[in-house]
Amino acid sequence: MKLNQILLIFVFSLVLFFACAGQEGAMVVTTPKTPASDVKGFENMREDFDPAALDDYDIEVEEPHVGFSGMDDPTLKMVEMLKDSIGPGYRVQLIQTTEPEEAKNTERDAILRFDEGVYRIFDPPFYKVRVGDFADWYDAEKIQKLAIQKGFREAWVVRTKVNLKKAYKWIEEL
Repeated sequence: MKLNQILLIFVFSLVLFFACAGQEGAMVVTTPKTPASDVKGFENMREDFDPAALDDYDIEVEEPHVGFSGMDDPTLKMVEMLKDSIGPGYRVQLIQTTEPEEAKNTERDAILRFDEGVYRIFDPPFYKVRVGDFADWYDAEKIQKLAIQKGFREAWVVRTKVNLKKAYKWIEEL
């Protein structure tokens, strides 16, 4: 019983201590506002000043030359958006292993057998070797079938982030 009373008094005193501690030390500093007449040169200021009325030299900006003459504006915007960007797409995964040497050997073999980009990725604890940058599943599936024909029996299509410029190769042909 006494222990409960001591504990209750201790908790109450802590609450009281922290409630009062927040008020002490708080200081608000205000700076007095100076009247407009105290500002140096205030009487010379004009509120009707229009900076657009100045005879400044106009800045001339050259329009960039775009080599895509026959394309409409949305296509040009898409070309610029895809330049060096990464987005969702598909690759063909040839192998997933915990052995780094096996992944290196598979990567070397894939570089020799495919015209597409080959990527070795370490996603602990696995090493993955993937081929290509594809915007849609259909194109990735064609490479998967080719990979199986070339001896990569366990090749499968995976959804991942790809280089969009490489995925949309047809843009470079324009």
